[in-house]
Amino acid sequence: GRKAAEFVEHGETIILDAGSTTTEMVDSLLDRQNLKVMTNALNIVLRLGAVPGFTVFSAGGQFKPPTLSLTGEKAAEFFSDVYASKLFLATAGISFEAGLTYPGFNDLYVKKAMIKAAKEVFLVADSTKIGKVSLASLGGLDLIQTFITDEAVSDEDRRRVEDLGVKVIIAEYGKDV
Repeated sequence: GRKAAEFVEHGETIILDAGSTTTEMVDSLLDRQNLKVMTNALNIVLRLGAVPGFTVFSAGGQFKPPTLSLTGEKAAEFFSDVYASKLFLATAGISFEAGLTYPGFNDLYVKKAMIKAAKEVFLVADSTKIGKVSLASLGGLDLIQTFITDEAVSDEDRRRVEDLGVKVIIAEYGKDV
């Protein structure tokens, strides 16, 4: 989370997807000024909405308890008319065959809309998600420009991601996480 937050500048408009790693970014964003945050995560809304100088926008939609998020077509509509410099995207699984995968179809609507609304897409996920496949595929790793993960990522997996043209950033335990 801290490593991903390093890529957020003062005054930026960003999208934070619902997820454990994006939630971990929150405390590391508190020193930013004039940040505009769009999210579908209610826990992020509650935490950042109270920060002076921050403007927080929330999607509507169907409540999804495990991630405290709002999902589905209504949530996706929120992102259809917005522009953000960066999206910090979460995932349930990363597969070189199936791509970025999620536990439900409703997630795909929102994530596609978020990607379309952002100039740059950062995938934030720990290395344990590599090789996992969930129910629904968003698409290949070519949807992202940067992958931020932990130092437990294998050299082979890192190379395979980089070979797809994606920049890989490693967060070091005890320093960035």
